[in-house]
Amino acid sequence: MKKKIYQQITQQIIDNLEKAGSWQKLWDTPQPVSLNGHKYRGINYLLLSTAKYSSPVWATFNQVRTNGGTVIKGERSTIVVFWKPFVKETEDSTGETKQDVKFFLRYYSVFNTDQCEFDNLGKDRIKKLTTATENQRNERFIPAEHIIENMPKPPKISLGTHTTPCYAPLADEVRMPELKYFYNSNAYYEAFFHELVHSTGHKKRLNRSDDNELSGRENYSKEELVAELGAAYLLTIAGLQYDNENTAAYIKGWLTVLKDNPTWVVWASSRAQKACEFITNSEVYSEAVTI
Repeated sequence: MKKKIYQQITQQIIDNLEKAGSWQKLWDTPQPVSLNGHKYRGINYLLLSTAKYSSPVWATFNQVRTNGGTVIKGERSTIVVFWKPFVKETEDSTGETKQDVKFFLRYYSVFNTDQCEFDNLGKDRIKKLTTATENQRNERFIPAEHIIENMPKPPKISLGTHTTPCYAPLADEVRMPELKYFYNSNAYYEAFFHELVHSTGHKKRLNRSDDNELSGRENYSKEELVAELGAAYLLTIAGLQYDNENTAAYIKGWLTVLKDNPTWVVWASSRAQKACEFITNSEVYSEAVTI
């Protein structure tokens, strides 16, 4: 069954933020991990790390059972998502082989281990996973580079020539500092994807110019929200962690506006989805799965 998965993710982020309080604590929280040892990244990091359970460990219903646990009656699950690439090779009129990459979105449900009861073996495994840490390095990440390099109708990209990430609409140019100046690789690609989403608003791409009746400030605010949500979606596709401090501050700022203007999130999430699909040349389907 098809689901409006982007809208579900966006609404869940907002719901979690309303309960989470200060976003300054986001990057200090333990990285969410499954009972099987899988570290959650991208949107899943954002969804799970803001849920405000004391445990960073999550599990599907079956994982809970196979680790000596049961889900407490009445507890509700949380959705997490993953992207599955599909590569199709085609030949053009000259006989040259071309690879067409599409990404298919899947989702499944998990419970925090605080929502469950476990025997001693399950409790011991949760304790070990809770203390696990992950080191990050500033390095090129191939899936993210693939997304950037294969964007259809791309803007001009200038690397290492500017000190601040930005998209210049008149020049149709994304300008990025060198990777070494960022806190980590996640921060670099989050900023890169943010600017790429901005570039999809250009008239030669998605032409996001349908709100001329809005004030300049409103247009700017909505476009920033589109770019931020779109960057989060792209980080999910690339398998990167969404934990940038400036991004967290951005989202908190937009949440204040969204409370007074609930239709903004619908506007922004739909356009962020279109931008994401344009950049990745993707068709998005979702179905319930268990992994």
